[in-house]
This record gives sequence, C-alpha cells and structure tokens, in this order.
Amino acid sequence: MTRNHLDKYAAPVLRFGLVMLFLWFGLSQIISPGDWVAWVPELASALMPAHTIILLNGAFETILGLALAAGFYTRIAALLLSLHLFFIAWEIGYNDVGVRDFALAVCALSLALFSPDQYTLDKRLRKE
Repeated sequence: MTRNHLDKYAAPVLRFGLVMLFLWFGLSQIISPGDWVAWVPELASALMPAHTIILLNGAFETILGLALAAGFYTRIAALLLSLHLFFIAWEIGYNDVGVRDFALAVCALSLALFSPDQYTLDKRLRKE
C-alpha cells in the first residue's frame, strides 16, 4: 500500500476512535451518574442537580457518538463534540486531564474539517 492509498482511511479511523471515546463516556455517565458527580463544576450544580447534568451530558455524548458512528451529520456532530471538549478542557484547567481533553477536542475538530468518508451515511445520502 502506498501512502496515498492509506489517506482514505484517516478520517474513518479518527471517527472510529472518537466514537469509542464518546460512547464509553456517554454510556458510563448514563449507567452510573453517581460516579461522575465530582466532575460537575460548582456553578453548574448551582443551576440544577449534578445527577441531572451528568445524565444530560451522557445523553449528549451518546447521541452525538452514535451520529458519528453512523456518519450522520458527521461534521456538525464532530464540531459540537469538539466545542464540548474545549469547554471541558477549559473548565478543568492545566493538568493531565485538561491537556488530554484539549488534544481530543483538536481531534474532533479535525474530523469536522474532513469531507464525509466512504463509510458514512453523509456520503451515501449525498447526491452527486
């Protein structure tokens, strides 16, 4: 395989990795919201119960993770998830988790910049 031949797999591999990330975290928050309460910022928990925030966040990550898995509105889902991760990284601050989330946000943003790949519903539904 040549390098040019492998280029077509860059977006699907990136998308698959992000799907695994968001489905794992999203479903984990839905299944065990109590495990995540400590991560809710104080300001947010003043507005609504922390368990509710965790469940809403888990649903957000799961639904958009499924959209990425199907390649349905891939760019929009990736952009929303990247903004979500940039906010989390900002909120957490400069530490190992914040730096990791910033890097993942950049990955999600880069996915939003790709054209739909051959394994997405976006590509299959687009009339060319």
